[in-house]
Amino acid sequence: MNLKLYKQFCSAYQQCVQAALEDSHIRGNVRIVAKGLPTEGITMSFEQKGRYCPVISMREAFLRAEMLNFWEEELADRAIEVFSAAQTENLQIAVNQLEQPENVGIYAANHRLDLDALKNNDMPYLVMGDVAFYYMFYAPLGDGRYYQTEVTNSHLKKWNMRKGELHNFVREHSLVSMESRIYPLHDKIANMIEGIPDILNDGEAEDALGYVVTGPGGAATVLYWDVLGELQQLMPDSFYILPYTEREAYVLPDTMGALTPGFSIEEIHKNGNHQVRRSLSGYAVSSHGFHYSPSDGKLLTIREREKVMCE
Repeated sequence: MNLKLYKQFCSAYQQCVQAALEDSHIRGNVRIVAKGLPTEGITMSFEQKGRYCPVISMREAFLRAEMLNFWEEELADRAIEVFSAAQTENLQIAVNQLEQPENVGIYAANHRLDLDALKNNDMPYLVMGDVAFYYMFYAPLGDGRYYQTEVTNSHLKKWNMRKGELHNFVREHSLVSMESRIYPLHDKIANMIEGIPDILNDGEAEDALGYVVTGPGGAATVLYWDVLGELQQLMPDSFYILPYTEREAYVLPDTMGALTPGFSIEEIHKNGNHQVRRSLSGYAVSSHGFHYSPSDGKLLTIREREKVMCE
């Protein structure tokens, strides 16, 4: 993703929404959720507290502008329609009941690119390699609607939890993990690894290529214990985790190295990063990747694992 172009779009889009809001009957203020992060969105804070309003993804709006040639003004008019409908519906939500640890999901960001945004939003985060894992509420309200907002340090104080405790709790108990998806990587791998296309027609090799993991938290979905457990059932041995974009992660078994000469996890991830940077789909949150060993439950960066193997 061209981040400079994206930031320019966000600024113009927000200005258009604000201008359209002044000409509307909506009573409230524009609010930016997770400003500057992959989950950045725009919504309304109505004058009457406890009223639900959907969060419109900035990334999705940007994709519509770039791929479907929508003007910012058109997208702003659509946002006002969404906000107006929410005001008319007047759906009341119990925010205090929704903002609980079990409704928290884990999300991935690039440490260097997104550190300032995390600090400016006063959000807790944990760093692993060059990835910063942060947290968002994602609570279902029915009819395909969700309550979404940032988890801040004030929430940790309220729950009397440290960020490490929250991280471990969410990995094991979050209800957000129930919306994760795991599907074969076979259909996508040809665009990522040179040499693999030669074996794609081999039916026995299809399941051996690995899997794609996604969910509300995108690439960070692989951190949930139940997701790792399901991956362990599919791949009993250890495996690599490559956060391809903030939206999804690719999971490759250790045994995949035997499928093609000159196989290199680092090279695969490097190629993937280059593809992401040339696309509008997102941006790479990690320049290396991770390795998970079910036997000891250790999740290490690839570089950390290489050091361990050399000792």
